[in-house]
Amino acid sequence: MNTQKIDNDTDQNALPGAATAIASKRKRGATSAKSGNTGTKSKQDQLVALLSKPNGVRVSVISDRLGWQAHTVRAAISGLRKRGYEIVTSKSQKTGEMVYAINAAVGESEAEAAEASS
Repeated sequence: MNTQKIDNDTDQNALPGAATAIASKRKRGATSAKSGNTGTKSKQDQLVALLSKPNGVRVSVISDRLGWQAHTVRAAISGLRKRGYEIVTSKSQKTGEMVYAINAAVGESEAEAAEASS
């Protein structure tokens, strides 16, 4: 009889919904960051892949592919610049929209420099 009272007291002290939140994460298939799941590319990796195309890519294409709004695309490109990527911009002849691309010449020279220092 006393054990039942203790169990009720501990249930009252628990955070409301804590057990259901943990259970719902398990249902959705959430994995921890330490699981080492490298099968999917991050959105930033996908952005770099899009920008690495020879003729670059328009903002609208990036928005559609990644599900971002235009201002989010521009902010992510700004972040890549801060990380050391040289981003080249131009305007599309057909639509007048901004086209972004990673400067391949810079990437090649950095790779050569890294090999020379090894």
